[in-house]
This record gives sequence, structure tokens and C-alpha cells, in this order.
Amino acid sequence: MTRQFDVHLTPFRRDKKIRPFIVVVQSDRIDYASRVCAPLVAAQFLVPNGRLNPAFTINGQKCFLHPAELATLPLRQLRDPVANLEVERDRIIAALDLVFTGI
Repeated sequence: MTRQFDVHLTPFRRDKKIRPFIVVVQSDRIDYASRVCAPLVAAQFLVPNGRLNPAFTINGQKCFLHPAELATLPLRQLRDPVANLEVERDRIIAALDLVFTGI
């Protein structure tokens, strides 16, 4: 089962260098054959914008959440998670709030 805040390797080969990981942001309570995800962009490819782009280190690589690039991915593209960011829930939700409400 894919859980909210699970981090997966990007399923897109051509995007692997810039967006090496994606994080599931969809609630576990909404169970479809797909999940809403946000990319984690490698630090050298994004100038962070405060609360919008919190930083995380995944497998030794610093990345920034990029919630303005949300996408829905089929479950079959989400392989075994490499991490889970549940402990960072408040920072991820704050970034999503900023995208959707501007506050």
C-alpha cells in the first residue's frame, strides 16, 4: 500500500537528474488507482521560495519540494518507497496550503 508522504524514485527516466524523487501528498483515505504527487527537485536545479519549497535530504541528496508541479501518477508507477516524510507533515501541508490558498 502506498502511504501519504511516501517518497519514491521518479518513474520518469528523462527527469531523473532534475527531479530524482516524488512524494505522495494524497491522503490515505482516498483510495484510487492513482496518487497525487509532488516532485522533489535536486537542490542545484531550484532556487527555493521560502515556505513553498521546504528542503529534505533523501538518500543523501538535498532536494526541495515543488508543490506547484503536482501530478497524478498511477499506482503501478510508484514502486517501493525509499523514505517517508510523515515527520515533515506540517512543512509539506504548509507548502500545499500556500499553493492552494496563498496563505
